[in-house]
Amino acid sequence: MRVRLFFSALALTLLLLLPMVGLVEYFAMQRQMQERVRRANAAGTAVQVDPASRYMGSLLLAVQKEEPEFILLRMDAPAATLTLCGLPGNMQLAAPSGTTTLAAAYLAAGPARAAQLLGDTLGTAPQHYLAATPSCYASFWEQGTTVRLDMAALQEDTDPHQNFVAEIEAATAETALRDLGAEQTDAGAARLLAAYTAALFRQNPQQLAALPGQARQASARILTDLQAQDWNTLESVFNYFSTVPALVVETALPSFTSRPEGELALTENGQQTVQEVLRMGAGE
Repeated sequence: MRVRLFFSALALTLLLLLPMVGLVEYFAMQRQMQERVRRANAAGTAVQVDPASRYMGSLLLAVQKEEPEFILLRMDAPAATLTLCGLPGNMQLAAPSGTTTLAAAYLAAGPARAAQLLGDTLGTAPQHYLAATPSCYASFWEQGTTVRLDMAALQEDTDPHQNFVAEIEAATAETALRDLGAEQTDAGAARLLAAYTAALFRQNPQQLAALPGQARQASARILTDLQAQDWNTLESVFNYFSTVPALVVETALPSFTSRPEGELALTENGQQTVQEVLRMGAGE
């Protein structure tokens, strides 16, 4: 009799509890499904921001030769803009002993010293520097890469015979630019180099993503303060630039005044132009 009562009570209890347990389990599963759907929707609608799209940096590019040449490169990913500013080698810089030139500082102590004195002169320095020979720079680009350069916009006089479009191959650019700039001033030759480099970037956007990697592979032939993490960052940034359909590649044209010693000094407007390149490059 007691056993019968026990099992009767147990059966009654189970009849009451089992539906309640099932109901709790059902609502728990529903809640989990709703949470998964919410997370999936959030992941699908969230805006994914590429860190490379926020990068701003500057690089002093030095061309190693008997009379070195220089370009400031500003990388402004938020504005989708690459800016190149040519600096003549005889540009006057402030130095502890008085003044020197960009080329003299480079030849005496290398690109680090040139970048340092440029920063001392302007109040803001390029973030990094890279120096290589013309042939080394040319090797960063695919074989057969050429650019078309409108010389009419670069001539310092009104000679109609100089109004033409030059086709320049990267592999022979050193000779071509020397011939094209033979009749120009040092400042004009610097603008010509910057315009040619800008044309390389503008007319060959599909090669931008590979440029840092090509330069990195040539590490034995270049002088730079770029570290491993810096190279990784540049690879991401140039890959981003290569995918931007509205990428702007422009040149900055600082103005100079001649000094009796043959040096070129930045005018007040010219100094502001170069400072703007460096300030934006430093993310200021």
